Amino acid sequence: MGGSYEGLHYVHTAYIGVGSNIGDKAGNCRKAIRAIDSCEGCVVEAESPLYETEPVHLESQDWFVNGVVRIRTDLEPETLFARLKAIEHAMGSRPREVRFGPRILDLDIVFYDDSILRTKLLQIPHPRLHQRRFVLRPLCNLAPELVHPVLGHTIQSLLSNLEDGGKRVTLYRCDS
Repeated sequence: MGGSYEGLHYVHTAYIGVGSNIGDKAGNCRKAIRAIDSCEGCVVEAESPLYETEPVHLESQDWFVNGVVRIRTDLEPETLFARLKAIEHAMGSRPREVRFGPRILDLDIVFYDDSILRTKLLQIPHPRLHQRRFVLRPLCNLAPELVHPVLGHTIQSLLSNLEDGGKRVTLYRCDS
């Protein structure tokens, strides 16, 4: 990862979901991860493999490429959220007209330490992560024993017990 800890006090750990289903999907995810790592106040510590994932809710769209990164940051959740939205915007993402519709890039704060936060703009942990194999599978690569602060279950347990109607999540064929 390109960031440096030297001289900085990264006191928070956050997990960020990364996804795309428009254009060079894997390239968009990798570019976003580099942008997060270049963001002042953030260092990417670890990346999951990328996964090709079947769309959820709105099925008449291209499959997604999804992954998760673990970062260390000194940014507060709202500031981190704003930086992630700025990265999405810089890469061409615009507000979607259709909920769960296609997107060049989608960045979500999945966890921020063991915080529970509910504001008008931001909900941490992500409110639907326990229902989404495309988040749980890559998150499990990084932190299988991480405990969901609301549900009280590990990521591995949530993934193992997920019933999601057969939505497929497979290792992205070009991931290295």
